[in-house]
Amino acid sequence: MAAASIASGLAVSYTPAAPDPAPARVVQRASDVQRRLAAVDEALAKRDVSRAIYLWRDAHGVALGSRRWDAMAAVGDAAVRIDAATSPLGRPTGFRAEARQAYLRALFDARAAGARDGIERVAGAFAALGDATLAAQARALR
Repeated sequence: MAAASIASGLAVSYTPAAPDPAPARVVQRASDVQRRLAAVDEALAKRDVSRAIYLWRDAHGVALGSRRWDAMAAVGDAAVRIDAATSPLGRPTGFRAEARQAYLRALFDARAAGARDGIERVAGAFAALGDATLAAQARALR
């Protein structure tokens, strides 16, 4: 009863926000991803794995925000390169899981965009990771 009397005294106004200029921002973010991934590769070339991982996480966040399948696929590729750099004797490390997650997101984004080439690209990435089942499932989405 007290809540109802308090609520009745409150006035709520709603003003819809102006349309978000997302396309311009998405293009910016896609180029940001490429720049960040180039920095990841530079760090790996210097054998600075900690820096590469830090930069990869930054690129991952930007790629998520872009909602572009190609950006997430590139982030997945970079995760595979980090995994290779940190794998003792060629055994996979935890970064293969990061690559898989990035590829899954890329697959969802490619499907949502109707990008058959994106679905095929991601299916090939799953096959390269050794996941033939997921690669086949991805190809079935085309």
